[in-house]
Amino acid sequence: MKKKKVLLTGASGTIGKEIFKKLLSQDKNYEITLLLRPSRKNKRLFKSWKGIIDIVWGDIQNYDDVRKAIFNKDIIIHTAGVLPDIAMFKPDLAKLTNIDGTNNVLDAMKTQNSNPKIIFTSSAAVYGKNLENPIISISDPVDMNPKDIYTYTKIEAEKLIINSGLDYCIFRISYVASVDMLKFRPIMFYIPLDTWLEIIHVKDVAQAIISAIESDKIWGQVFNLGGGKHCQVLYRDNLNDYYEIMGFGRNFLPETAFTKNGFSVGIFDLQETQNLQNLLNYQHYTLQDFYDEVRKWIGFKKHLFPLIKPIAKWYILRKSDFPRKFKKKLGT
Repeated sequence: MKKKKVLLTGASGTIGKEIFKKLLSQDKNYEITLLLRPSRKNKRLFKSWKGIIDIVWGDIQNYDDVRKAIFNKDIIIHTAGVLPDIAMFKPDLAKLTNIDGTNNVLDAMKTQNSNPKIIFTSSAAVYGKNLENPIISISDPVDMNPKDIYTYTKIEAEKLIINSGLDYCIFRISYVASVDMLKFRPIMFYIPLDTWLEIIHVKDVAQAIISAIESDKIWGQVFNLGGGKHCQVLYRDNLNDYYEIMGFGRNFLPETAFTKNGFSVGIFDLQETQNLQNLLNYQHYTLQDFYDEVRKWIGFKKHLFPLIKPIAKWYILRKSDFPRKFKKKLGT
């Protein structure tokens, strides 16, 4: 069987790394090319693959780099992008990467005789706030006036792809679970505690995308990609579960540290999720499975964390704007 020629962008990111591993595990089926920024970190991470796969050192913002990487490819898996927490502080970078970078990919694809297809990792954030009605269906409209730059760039990138005239598949991905993402970052405080989340393990994301490559039923469509009913949880409960696993105890951080009206995602329509599961057979991990991974990852450190609890709490709360705003509102 002839190998499919696959280009993966964003292979150094959380989702991209897992897709790369999955492609490598099936290297008899795929000829793999990566488009990677020539950073010192990336060159160190991927040096062991030299001679095994093709790496194009370049930038998604540079059309010539992108065209070189896309030459004669069958499938483009486009995961490169600026994440929400970076987009908040570097909006111009988010636009250049998420919108202009996607446009470069599409323009380069149109020059190829191989008629390449694109699989794009978007986000459930495109639906906007869903606190009152957390159940999301693929037929729901996107947020036409997003207040955050990340959502705006994802919506614009989707529009470019849908209107490109190329074969595409877009996955609007829910809340991705990976130990790589278990960091106390400012973005965590911009999600209301009463938000419903649908977790999806990063390995299940990768499996869905690899399965999609081999499917003839996904092209020209947009899908919501989530973990299913065993991965749905209230954000405050999800945080408390993490606090408990880490040894900090539940209710570790005060509610005043979190916004009441910020980012919110939601949970996907179960029938739609089941239909996609029937098509791609990608759901293999539950939320409890991920918690077990976190316990293993924390290991003996769970017994050390309570000793630094006050310092850790002070350090983490410095990343939140909301306690200061709350005190100001109270006049204290």
